[in-house]
Amino acid sequence: MNNRRYSKAGFTLVELLVVIVIIGILAGITFTGANYLLGAQDEKQAKSHIAAISLALDQYKSEMGGYPRTDSISNEEDIFKCGEFLLFTLNGILDRDGKSLAIDDRRKSFIPGDALVFGKQDGKRNEVFSPSESDWQTKSRDPFFAMDPWNEPYIYQFPRKDGHKGFLLFSKGPNGRASVFNQELTSTPPKEIIDEDNIPASEPGKW
Repeated sequence: MNNRRYSKAGFTLVELLVVIVIIGILAGITFTGANYLLGAQDEKQAKSHIAAISLALDQYKSEMGGYPRTDSISNEEDIFKCGEFLLFTLNGILDRDGKSLAIDDRRKSFIPGDALVFGKQDGKRNEVFSPSESDWQTKSRDPFFAMDPWNEPYIYQFPRKDGHKGFLLFSKGPNGRASVFNQELTSTPPKEIIDEDNIPASEPGKW
């Protein structure tokens, strides 16, 4: 009699363990699926931002005779300064060579409404930033920039140091890292692991 009672209790414990395992598996599948959907949404947003900035740059070139030139920036390697330079030229505050324009000489803004998310450095982190009218009128001590879904500035460069035509514009993707080409390329470079999640996938090496 006691043996039967123990067997029944043991079987119930096994059932409980099976249920726990099944719940764990389902939770893992749900978590993985949610991460995939969030990642796909972020990638879609980054592509939308890049398309909007690219269109603004082409409109700017059509009316101003050329793209904003990052080689006019004193520290062209500073991606935050380049990001702010891009916004202030497209907003008509600076000319394409980075020179401040008098209020009466300022041009129309090419920045597409609410199509972008802006960011600003806050210590060692980048935070979402909503610039006021005064922020647009005068360059702040801490630059703000168009920010990708992973809280990093979009990389912009013109003319391209790698020798390719047109401008360079891309997101470093979720890992926040990418190759840098500061010299003219004579052939297509190998694609590094850090570039696998860049958006678009062809940049910065024209793969």
